[in-house]
Amino acid sequence: MMGTAWRGIWPVCVLVLLVSCSSKGPMQAPLAPQTQALEQAYQAGRVAFKEQRYDDAAAQFARVVAADPEHLKARLNWAAALSYSGKTAEAMVQCQNVLARDPAHAEAYYQWGAVLVRMGQHQEAVEKFDQALALKPMGELLRDAPALQQSLQAYLKRQRRPASDAGITVSRPKPTPER
Repeated sequence: MMGTAWRGIWPVCVLVLLVSCSSKGPMQAPLAPQTQALEQAYQAGRVAFKEQRYDDAAAQFARVVAADPEHLKARLNWAAALSYSGKTAEAMVQCQNVLARDPAHAEAYYQWGAVLVRMGQHQEAVEKFDQALALKPMGELLRDAPALQQSLQAYLKRQRRPASDAGITVSRPKPTPER
């Protein structure tokens, strides 16, 4: 009796298994830390971010972080890509993950502030920018991360301070991830 019931169900089970495996898209091999493949995935994420394909960028940065949880630049770029994709809560988690690993990581505070600006939470953003400023001058950071200039503009406007006070020239750059 049991064998008869199984004969009727097994084709359905196989079909469900095939559909669930194929619906997840192509499987990508896991990356090993400190390899050329890891660096290629990181660079692919940067390219996707520059092309404003934020979901693709986030996926690449997530692969890098899965292989190397200590790759802090990938985590910050992942946060930026998530933020631009509208996944601000996830972006803040990545900023917090960076700060858990390195509490003096100014760029993580800046990125967290940028996420908060995109969420319209300017007072909280000002607090994060102030924390970042206590660790690193704005001009030094923005020389290497021009994507944060837009958030900085909101910060300076909120503080009613001219950009020249921070020793920088503020413009509206096309977003680019951190190197």
